[in-house]
Amino acid sequence: MEKLDTTSSFTPEKQRDVELFGSLFCPYTKQATRFLDEKGIAYVYKEVPMIFGWKLPLKTFWEMKRRSDGKTTVPQIFISGEYYGDEERLFADDRDGRLDAALRGESFAE
Repeated sequence: MEKLDTTSSFTPEKQRDVELFGSLFCPYTKQATRFLDEKGIAYVYKEVPMIFGWKLPLKTFWEMKRRSDGKTTVPQIFISGEYYGDEERLFADDRDGRLDAALRGESFAE
């Protein structure tokens, strides 16, 4: 995997709550959690167990699906309880400078 650019000016002490639903063996989840860790963004990780790409229909899967308006892929990210998106949006918003604003509490609706 390529090294992600985490050079923006985010300051963690002003951060809103972040939740990430992901799966242990999912490369996209690993990429998103590594990015958040390298950027210093605190988050609550919620495991969605997965076997050979199939998500087990357990409590965390149903919670993620309900809160994300039916999305079943991982990772799915929430900021202050609001659905934010997946890893692609996370990386795109960071490149465009919108991630820091979303984490500070500014609107992040598309």
